[in-house]
Order: sequence, then C-alpha cells, then structure tokens
Amino acid sequence: GIDPNRFSATPHMEAEVSALRLRYGRPLALFVGRLVYYKGVEYLVRAIEQVPQAQLLVVGTGPLEAPLRADVNRLAFSDRVHFLGAVDDARLAALYHAADVFVLPSTEKSEAFGLVQLEAMVCGKPVISTDLPTGVTYVNLDGVTGLTVPVRDVEALSAALRRLLSDDELRHRLGRTAHDRVLTHFTLDRMVA
Repeated sequence: GIDPNRFSATPHMEAEVSALRLRYGRPLALFVGRLVYYKGVEYLVRAIEQVPQAQLLVVGTGPLEAPLRADVNRLAFSDRVHFLGAVDDARLAALYHAADVFVLPSTEKSEAFGLVQLEAMVCGKPVISTDLPTGVTYVNLDGVTGLTVPVRDVEALSAALRRLLSDDELRHRLGRTAHDRVLTHFTLDRMVA
C-alpha cells in the first residue's frame, strides 16, 4: 500500500508540473523503475518510436541504463526519450502529475506487483501494463484503470499509447477510476487493516 498524501498536489508541485510540461511538451508518457532486465524499457522505447507526438520520460537507474542510453542515442527520435536518473520524492510526485499516461512494460514474473502503478494511479493517471501472471494485472484492471497489453509486444504497446493519448475522455475516465481504486484498496491504512 501507499500513503496518498505523498502525492497530493500542492501549489509548489503544480508550478513544477507546469515547468515539466513546458520543458518536455505533451503528451508525456512516464516510466519509473530500476533499469534492469525484467522491466522491458527497451520495448517501451521501440513503441514510443511509433507514437510520434509523444515524449517519454524514464525515471530510474540500473545496469541497463548505459546500453539503453546508447540505443536511444542511435535513434532518429532520441530527442523524444529523456533519461532523468534517480529523482527525489517531491520531483517524482510532480512527474506523475505531469504525465498523461504511465507505462510499466515489464517482461518477466520478477515484476510481482508494480508498486509504481499505485503511485501513478493515485495521481489520476491511467496505466499501460503487460499481461504478466502476477499481481501486476490485479493492480491495473484492463479497461477499468488502464490498458493491458501482451508481454514484449511493441505493436500492442504503441497502439495502447496512441489510444490513450488521442482519447482525452477515455484517458481521464480511466485515470479517475485508477485514483479511486487506490483509495479503496491500496492505501497503507487499508492494506494494514
């Protein structure tokens, strides 16, 4: 469970959100996590190539950071993929609020739950996650709080991104439901109870 208060919008955060959107443009897709083998960031990068209007923000560090950066630097759309490294809690909350959609493209059962999904959802963001036989799909309900795509399917991932980024009503509806789902099932207090 998470503490929703960590992600509450404040005037300072709203100013940071505006600055992030001004700096990177919109729409914004966000990934948060360690850059390790089971996170599937390489599939997300390939999917973002097929969504020319989108910017991708990658938050996190790990052993695959250098190879991912090198791959992105070789691509014609490298100006749309931004590696932000590790960020503090305040900046992370602002990034969630600035994003239009959150993506968790994990590829292995090592992704048991995806707590970052809850963090994005409590900020009212729909999630695109993969159909892993773990708790990932329990958190993000396909068609309810976001979209679920097959593992390692770049085409399906890019289609989900295009769908959510082009349909404001759907994106906002899924985001509201995602927020409500966290408050109903996944707060720290609820989980402890």
